[in-house]
Amino acid sequence: MTFNPEAFAQMKDKYFLLNGRSYPDTVTPGPLEAESPDGTMHFSQPMPAIITVKAGQRALLRIADLDVAEYQTLASLGIPMHVVGYNAKLLRDQAGNNMDYYANSITLGGGESLDAILDTCLVRTAIGCTTTVPVGTYYLYTPNLDHLSNDAENFGGLMTEVHVN
Repeated sequence: MTFNPEAFAQMKDKYFLLNGRSYPDTVTPGPLEAESPDGTMHFSQPMPAIITVKAGQRALLRIADLDVAEYQTLASLGIPMHVVGYNAKLLRDQAGNNMDYYANSITLGGGESLDAILDTCLVRTAIGCTTTVPVGTYYLYTPNLDHLSNDAENFGGLMTEVHVN
């Protein structure tokens, strides 16, 4: 059998997606409607990428990097990320000690995944959350500016909103 091998060494990613959407479609609630080649309308990507959380609560994210050519970085400013898992496993050492950590950005290579908790409670005590992140809109985005556009388009890329209410 013969085949043409893929030239991954020369591959350059041009489209960057969160939940199958790129910004500003990541903040569009509900399914996206698209026209198929025969002219009929159909719905695509039913899962939104908006993250909504009540002040003082947490949101667990599983972030997977599915590209093959580049590393991806996601940053969250204003809401700390508590990284608790890597490649679908809890962060534990050989002795079972907790190896979780806090960060404001994470970087993944192709095929890697990471579990992070966005915690909108800044001060948590035994009685509960005493200080929360202010209510508002925050962003989960890539600081790689060339990944905030899709190919020749001005908009797109790895960015979504985190709504704290």
